[in-house]
Amino acid sequence: MYRIGKEEVKRIEALFESGQVFRYGMAGECDRFEAAWAERLGVAHCRLTSNGTSALYAALVGWKVGPGDSVIVPACTYMATALSVLAVGAIPIVADVDESITLCPKDTERRIKSHTKAIIPVHMWGLCCDMDPIMELAKRKGLLVVEDACQAVGGAYKGRMLGSIGDAGAFSFNYYKNITSGEGGAFVASLEDVFIRGSVAVDCCSYYWNPEEHREDVQFAGLNFRATEVSGAMLNAQLERIDDMLDTMREHKRRILEAGERAGLTSIQNNSLGHDCGTQAGFLFENEEQARAFKDSYNETAGGAFLPIDTGRHVYTRWDPIMRKQGAHHPALNPYLLPDNREVDVEYTMDMCSRSLDILSRSVLLPMHPDNGEDRLQAMEKAVVFTQPPT
Repeated sequence: MYRIGKEEVKRIEALFESGQVFRYGMAGECDRFEAAWAERLGVAHCRLTSNGTSALYAALVGWKVGPGDSVIVPACTYMATALSVLAVGAIPIVADVDESITLCPKDTERRIKSHTKAIIPVHMWGLCCDMDPIMELAKRKGLLVVEDACQAVGGAYKGRMLGSIGDAGAFSFNYYKNITSGEGGAFVASLEDVFIRGSVAVDCCSYYWNPEEHREDVQFAGLNFRATEVSGAMLNAQLERIDDMLDTMREHKRRILEAGERAGLTSIQNNSLGHDCGTQAGFLFENEEQARAFKDSYNETAGGAFLPIDTGRHVYTRWDPIMRKQGAHHPALNPYLLPDNREVDVEYTMDMCSRSLDILSRSVLLPMHPDNGEDRLQAMEKAVVFTQPPT
């Protein structure tokens, strides 16, 4: 979480005083944010959800992804990306990341099979995927693209808003994101039927609240991942400050990368420098020993640096239920055991994305913060310039 304060409190107090704390039946905070977020992204529809996982789930349901389908996910992403695929009855296929710490377009093409229906590029740690080759690949192969922008709220790729480039997009607003409601999410889509199905997926009664929208043709047994008006109120307050925060972090990232260049360091691949979130500056070393030495030395004076390989459930080798194919609480619902998924025969091994493990082990990420002052920023620059890995 970057900033939270009086503006959120004012909106929540006004909400409580009104007594209108349920999102339906009144044009309230959730409606207001959904309209603003859709307009910001240039998409037709936005639906708030309870978290980023349910947003991904809704997007996949919206596009009728299910048993018999496989979906390609990157080797470095929070485990929930792959879990959302299992939640709709499909099978996640893991592909390598490249030196951008995001999905590798070339390896993605290598993993495509006849049963592949979708690709989920993840804009990890605010670093954007190389969307042009991914979209070209998807178009050529007739595949869907569902963008996981959960860790890149507000970022862009070559001027296009992340989450709006593919066929659907998903966002998270939990505590660690660029804007937060403590916990929360949203999915976006431009096709109405996709949006309707996704809305039913996250609210089993979404088309009962308004009798004029009662449509039996789109109803099914959905679940309940509704957002609260409190979340909407917090997000509306935070929308007013996100642009300034991202601009500040992008400028800080630029300065850190320039410091690294002066020190002879190699930056990770930045697919759209100046448009991504600016939340992380990254450097790539020849081996893990050099990366750890740089991280340890940098942290002695500046602090905060980390190796992606050390981030637990963000690395596929730590996706325990997936690696064990425990895809549901009951065997009869386990996607790996469903008859429709017999042709989606996948074996997960610890070294199936060995290139990713190599890249994640010799990369170091340095977090930015919009409230870093000039003294802090100069300390970070100095730590980068004077921290040299062993030869």
